[in-house]
Order: sequence, then C-alpha cells, then structure tokens
Amino acid sequence: MFVEPVDGWDPLVAKELSGPDEVVYRARLVGADPALVREGGGNFSGKGVTTDHLGRQVRVMWMSAWGCDGATCDSAQFPALRLDDLRALWRAGPVDEAAMVEYLVACGLRGEQPRPGIETLTHAFIDAAHVDHTHPDAVIALTSVPYGRELAEEAFGAEAIWFDYRQFDVDVARELGDRIAAQPRCRFVLMANHGLLTWADTAEQCYRNSHEAVRRAAEALAARARHPMDLGGPVTAPVPAEVADRLLAKVLPVVRGAAAPDGYGVLRVDRSADAVSFTCSRHGPQASLRGPACPDHLVTVGYRPLVVAAELAGADDPVAVMDEAIAGHRRWQRDYYDRHATAATTMPPRGEAPRVVVLPGIGVVGAGSEAAKARLSTDHFGQTMAVVRVAEAAGGYVTLTEAQGFADEYWPLMRLKPQLRPPLGALAGTVVLVAGAGPVPAELARRLAALDAHIALAGPHRDTAQTAAAIVAGHGEGRAVALTADPADPAATVEAAVLAYGGFDVLVQVAAGAGTALARAALPVFARQGLGGAVVLAAWEDPRAAVDELAGAAARYLAGVTAGQEVSVNGVVLDADPWAAATGAAHSGAELAGVVALLAGTGARRWTGNVLRSRPTVDGPGAGGAAADGSAAQGSTADGGWLPVDEVRTAAGGAR
Repeated sequence: MFVEPVDGWDPLVAKELSGPDEVVYRARLVGADPALVREGGGNFSGKGVTTDHLGRQVRVMWMSAWGCDGATCDSAQFPALRLDDLRALWRAGPVDEAAMVEYLVACGLRGEQPRPGIETLTHAFIDAAHVDHTHPDAVIALTSVPYGRELAEEAFGAEAIWFDYRQFDVDVARELGDRIAAQPRCRFVLMANHGLLTWADTAEQCYRNSHEAVRRAAEALAARARHPMDLGGPVTAPVPAEVADRLLAKVLPVVRGAAAPDGYGVLRVDRSADAVSFTCSRHGPQASLRGPACPDHLVTVGYRPLVVAAELAGADDPVAVMDEAIAGHRRWQRDYYDRHATAATTMPPRGEAPRVVVLPGIGVVGAGSEAAKARLSTDHFGQTMAVVRVAEAAGGYVTLTEAQGFADEYWPLMRLKPQLRPPLGALAGTVVLVAGAGPVPAELARRLAALDAHIALAGPHRDTAQTAAAIVAGHGEGRAVALTADPADPAATVEAAVLAYGGFDVLVQVAAGAGTALARAALPVFARQGLGGAVVLAAWEDPRAAVDELAGAAARYLAGVTAGQEVSVNGVVLDADPWAAATGAAHSGAELAGVVALLAGTGARRWTGNVLRSRPTVDGPGAGGAAADGSAAQGSTADGGWLPVDEVRTAAGGAR
C-alpha cells in the first residue's frame, strides 16, 4: 500500500552524539526515508544548553534552516536560537508574519546563522527536547478521506490531536502548544492534508514515534478500504516503450517550449510502473485535479497538473493535441488566479504553463529550473499519486480547497523558500546538445556546466560517459547525460537528447566532414519548442557550403511548419534573434562556450534564423569571438570571429 519506513537507528552511533549533532543524525535518517518525507520537506529540532559569546550558559533550540534537506544536512544548517526568547512569544500579543520572521532571526545566538524555518515557534512551544515535522504518505492519506477524523480516533485515541490545515504562524504555534500541554498522553499531531508532528525527550523516541504513527495510519486505512487500490482499473492501455519514446520525442519540446519562459526549462519523464498505471486508471488522473496531497507541492507542481485527456498514441497529430491541452491549462491558470486574487494578494501570477503533465498510458512529465528540480516535481506528484490511490480506495480523496491552495501558493513566505539558495549561472535552464569526439567537446561541456547549462553528450560512449560523470560529480544531479544513441544516427541522437531533457536550445557539432544531417534533424525540436534555437558547427572543412546548406534547409523546413507568419533565415550576428547557425574552423572549447552563451542568452520569442560564418584573421579562423562567460559583444567580430552571411527569406505556410 505504502513504502514502509526503514529503521536506520544505530544506538552505537547515536550514543556518541549530543547537541546539534544529535539532531542532524536523526534528520538525516528521516530525510532519507521516502516513507516519512520527500526531499527538502519537513523540519527538525533539538533543545539543549550551549555557551554564548561571553561564555554564559544559554538554553537554545537547534532548528533546521529554511529549505534544509534533511537527507544531506549538516550542523551548519541548524541555527542555534535562544529558547527563552522564542517562548516569550507564547503568551505575548498579536504578531504579524513580517514581525514573526524578524523576531526569529533576532533570536539567533550568532548573527551569521541561516534563517530558521517558519515552523520554529511550533517546535519551541512543545515541551520536549526533540521535535520532528514530517510528511508521511500514510498520515496524509488518513487525513485526506472524508471520515479521516473517525479513523484517527480509532487508531490513535487520546495520543493524537487532529489539526485542520492552516498556514504556520504565531497563532498556530500557540494553539498547538496549548492543546499539547493540555493533553498529556498526546504524542502525535495529525495535520490534515499536510503531515505529522512528533516529539519526545530523546532523539531515538522522537524518531520511533514517527515510525509508529505511519504504521498506525497505514493499518487504519487498510482495515477500512472499501475498494481495490486500482483507482477504478485501467481505461487506457500502457503504451509500449518504443512507441512512447517516439511520442515523447514529438510532444516534450511542446511542453518545454511552454514551460521554459516561466523558468522551468528542464523536463523529466517518470515512466515507472506506478506512474504508468496511475495515468491509465479510471479515477487517478481526474482525482489529482482536486489539488495536491501536501502544501509543499504548490511550489513545485502548483495546485493541479495538466491532465491530457486524449490518448496521444491514437492521435493523428500528437503535437496539436499537446498544444490544445496546454492552451486549456493556461486558461484554467488565468481563471484560477482571477477567482482567488484579492486586494491583499501581493504577488503576480506565477506563470500559466504546466509544471507537471499527466500523459495517459505513457507516464508523468515534470518541469523544473534544473534537472534536480524537475525530478523533485515528479517526486512530489508521486506522493499525490500514492495518497490518491489509497484515499480513493478508502472512501475518496479530499484535499486543500482551491482557495486554500491559492492562499499558500501565493503566500510570500511559501514562495520565499526556494529562493533561499545561491543564484544560478548565465545558462541556467539552457540545454545544449554537444556532438563530437575528442578533447574539444569535453572541454566545451565542462565550461557550459560551469555556467549552469545542462549538456546532452553525443559521441563515443566511453568518453561521453566519463565526461558526464565528472560534470555530475562537480555540478550536481542530471547536469550532463551521455546519450546511448548511435552518434552516426542523427534522428536517434536528437530523440535521445529530447528524452533526456525535453528538448534543447543549442546544438554544437564538432566534427569535420560530418555534414549537416544532425543540424537538420534538430529543426523539428526548435520548431515545436517555439523558442528559437542555435546551431554551432565547428571544425568544418567547407564552412561556406555548410552555411548555405543549413540556411536553405532551415528556410524550407520552417516555412513548412510555421503557419501564419513570416520566417526568415538572415544574417544578423549575435542579436536578439536566437535561431542562429554558426560555422567555422577548429575552435577551442572555451571559445565555443562563449559563442553558446551569446547565442543562447538572447531570449527572443519569434522565428528568425541567423546564419553566422567564421571570419579568417591572422590568427586563424574564428580567433576573435566571445569569451567563455558570454561577455563579448557584437563588436568583437571586428577582430575576427563570427560574421553574417547573406539573408535568406521565405514566406511561411503549411502546418506543423
């Protein structure tokens, strides 16, 4: 029914720990267990005594910082807060959100500490040394059925408090502190449509209380299940893997083209058995439209996913189906904002594009600003799928109302959470397909990764696998992928890159005499994304012929697929038009990285094609050009580098 918690507690390790190290140990165990919390969710605290800057003994609470991921945390992410100062707010007068946040920071023992989470006062007002707030699937499901209170009473009795969902603030902390103090047998708070609070005087007992709550909730749901946990059974057949890949290669660029302008330019596809069966089911997809299982999902998924009603496998034009579905989701997003925004709403709309897409028979697509965030989107929606599956079997899925969801999604404190991280580089959200063999593609990939691009590597697999592994180790999850497709097969290479990231913005091909087949295969991706694109052809034996061939192919293709507007392949160099093709002689990875930074960073949203050629200089072709950080301007071509060729125009017509 649910993934069961793993008992990872090692008493030999734990007995050697104290203070913040004790809390970190527990947080890592809890944070790494998907039965208790998803990545980045939950918060943890421990109370004790330490010394201040004058050597005085001070009662403190070590509280997980805002945005802390328990699974990977360390003691630096647990600021020490003066406990007596925190508890002084328990019986104080009204405190608004801004004053609360300011007060929490002021309670810090040291000024350089990270900001504590907004749940800090709730932890402080509980008279126990250790407190955990988690998001277990089983507890959320128990609180997401119509008679959840009744089930909770049967399973927990006086040992649990049921708490209807509200945003964490001073009043929530005060109410919970009072109710827990008045109910001495209580060991759990079941937070409806949200999660669980547990506490104890030892770190181990706090940990075991969370496990016990999950077990009790799962047993209660299993005992009262009214229907099979199959969401009404399948109404769509799973699409065979090869067919699904072909369909995804067509529609993922459409999704990416919609999501990238909103800052979600990297996609991930979940085709696990659970995801596919959910998308095939009678009730699952529609139930997910009722809202997220947990408020944390509002940041990554939004209030609801896009559920594509039509089966892509049977569609005459899957791209048109996806276009229509995204247009419908945009309309819903606009109406959702208009329905719930008030004079007190201080934040503009987040964007209308879907961040999760449910494809019947195929799986779930998640979008994020980077690969790790795209995976987190599918992981969060995976929690909703798990909760929906059990809740529907036990009487029906009931979650946050639209009004509650909107209030949280546009709650400034909720939206601030993902912003508490270092700024990303110049190519964040940009995907580059790098094809070729030898040291230049590897150097280029490393330099692009340093600018926070994502790189799909096509070439000899042993070499690309080593390069990708090094980039991931240095720059994070999913930052580079070694494609397994045959690099001599342009269509397969492009498809593999699309399946890896949803599409790409730039193709860099470093291969003398390879021809323009790979560049021509990339044209449909650029067309379906609607964002433009760039092609850099390096180490070409006949640059003029390559430019002319690609310019003609681009003009013919774009004229045939872009209806109702003029399409041009022209000679503007490094301007605001992102559809560019560059060709030159042998260049270093550093120089090519600079060209990519300039071509990918222009941001226009219209179809034009810029064809560039290398200008010979005394130092050799392409000796000028751009720096690896993309800082060079158009004027750099005066000393060599990239120059325009003749403009080619054609009238647009036809359909995609």
